Amino acid sequence: MKTRLYLMGIAVGLVVVVVGCMNRALLYGVEAAPQVISPNADGVDDVTQINYSISRPSHLDIYFVDSQGEKYYFRQGNRRSPGEYQVYFGGTIEGRMLADGVYTYVVEVTDDSRGVTERVEGELTISGADTSPPELLDFTVFPDSFTPNRDGIGDRVAIVFRLAERAKVEVYLLDTEDRRYPAGVPKLMWGVEEESAPLIGPSKVELEPGIIEYDYDGGIDRGAPPPPDGRYSVVAVATDAVGNSVRVEAPLAIEEGGIPLAEVKFVEFWPTIVPLGGTLYFRATVENVGAVPIRTEGPPPATTYLATQNFNTLGYHESDGSFRVGVDFEGNSFGRRYPYRWQLGDDAELEARIIDGQRHLYLLPGQRVTVTGGIIIDEPPPRTGPHFWVGLIHEGVRIVNDYLHPTEVSIGF
Repeated sequence: MKTRLYLMGIAVGLVVVVVGCMNRALLYGVEAAPQVISPNADGVDDVTQINYSISRPSHLDIYFVDSQGEKYYFRQGNRRSPGEYQVYFGGTIEGRMLADGVYTYVVEVTDDSRGVTERVEGELTISGADTSPPELLDFTVFPDSFTPNRDGIGDRVAIVFRLAERAKVEVYLLDTEDRRYPAGVPKLMWGVEEESAPLIGPSKVELEPGIIEYDYDGGIDRGAPPPPDGRYSVVAVATDAVGNSVRVEAPLAIEEGGIPLAEVKFVEFWPTIVPLGGTLYFRATVENVGAVPIRTEGPPPATTYLATQNFNTLGYHESDGSFRVGVDFEGNSFGRRYPYRWQLGDDAELEARIIDGQRHLYLLPGQRVTVTGGIIIDEPPPRTGPHFWVGLIHEGVRIVNDYLHPTEVSIGF
């Protein structure tokens, strides 16, 4: 009997608890303090804190109604779990400061399960607000199309503008499906290098007034793939201390973007015994294993060097972004690695392009070529039986394949 009465007591208690929860207001504890704000970034009453509590899973709206009955949504349709919440409001809605005046603020929630809506209203006064947005002037993107593929030609875009006042700035590319690609941080700010820019987010920096330049490469310099080929808008947004913002944009097209990739597939040297004055030959097979064309420069395959020559003395100077096959050796005293270099394939095997009035040669994706060359041993080497080897050089970037097929060569005197 006592057990039955005890269990009945528990059941009654549970019923009381459940009924109590269901009877609690869906929305409660709503207040805003202070009720008068002066959002002008002077540090005094610039924002108000809105507190509210929700007892059941709901969707939330917070909006302000002016004297003419127009609504300004601060939060709309936000999912909220039961709990206590605080949010700060500094007078701006979608980057624009509300005008001075008396507003009705409304906190409104709708119960997910029953569709019941509850709202609480209050009054907020805005006085002495800074309603002037920052100025972002003379916005230019040049050129309006580029090929971020590390070939040294058309790899970069200059994004330049003038900032009239201190502001937080974000610059990004926006594609036709509203996907964003950050442009990084500025290159110049009144001549100060980018490391001095306070980084606020992935691509947002706080900048002083002046001429601002972004040197945009699509991320290729960091080894990251650029955004896909296509048409974009370059967008710059500047936001001042109270939340006013301004947005400008300009078009940009990306073509043949990607990370250049090539590999040496085969190497051989012959003969391995060379008399003084004789010629050491090599053969290498190279393939473009990437998705973008790679640029290459002479001298052409089959070119023969004197051991005392190098690619500079033949008039084929290093060209940033160009790929070439090189040969290096033990005891190299030229002051630069791979002093003997050759073009990837004959002119007839490569695609010729005229860019800015100059002819350039490209090895296309999936294409494989054979490079041959020779070195006349016209003076005794710095050491007996030196090793020779092959490398693939992406000039001004990196050595793609290094120290391939080292071969000892005996030089006869």
